[in-house]
Amino acid sequence: MKAKTIFLIPILAIAALVASIGMAFAQTEIMTFDDLSWSGNYYEQIPNSYGGLQWNNFFVVNTVQDLSLHGTADGGVNGVVSPPNLAFNGGGNAAFISDGSFNLNSAYLMGVWNDGLQVEVQGFVGTTLTYDHTYSVGTQGSTLINFNYIGVNEVNFISSGGVPHGFRTGQGTQFGMDNLSITLVPEPSTYGLVGLGVIVLTLRCLANRCKQRGMAGPVPLRGSRWLVPRA
Repeated sequence: MKAKTIFLIPILAIAALVASIGMAFAQTEIMTFDDLSWSGNYYEQIPNSYGGLQWNNFFVVNTVQDLSLHGTADGGVNGVVSPPNLAFNGGGNAAFISDGSFNLNSAYLMGVWNDGLQVEVQGFVGTTLTYDHTYSVGTQGSTLINFNYIGVNEVNFISSGGVPHGFRTGQGTQFGMDNLSITLVPEPSTYGLVGLGVIVLTLRCLANRCKQRGMAGPVPLRGSRWLVPRA
């Protein structure tokens, strides 16, 4: 086998490995909100760091207790996907989630009080509004929304409009959310160092192989580049 080929195959393998390291570190999670603890109320504010995110004006309600307390269903009880817990925006006001970088994959949305509720979902990359879509949801069930917002650091949820369904237990523009799927994307430095370590170890192994075969190993160029082995 030619010397160039001996080095080309491992180098291509290294490139493929480094490209996949980021995917290996990325973690996809489906948040059902059912693992949140309670202090006695049937609804609580979602704490920061839950699911690796920061939460603003998001609460979680126990729909089983909600039904027991009021004796009648509402849009949250009708639309919950994985009982008993469901997230909602407090007071029907804007709410957002944020983190260093994440992918907003999907979620089930529903109107708590209003049919035809409009939920605008804005995704920011840095300070740039990159995604902005509005979804219409109702109170008789939940709707799976596939967002596919990639590499965002903040997502705003803004609900408005719709027509009151007529539930006697409340009113407003609250929306419910369940089974939120997100993928946390690590910072490049997290896996970049790992990739560098893999490259260094592989090049060291290649140098040892060359020595065993009586060949010259990779020649350093300007301290950080590598040439094809000398003939």
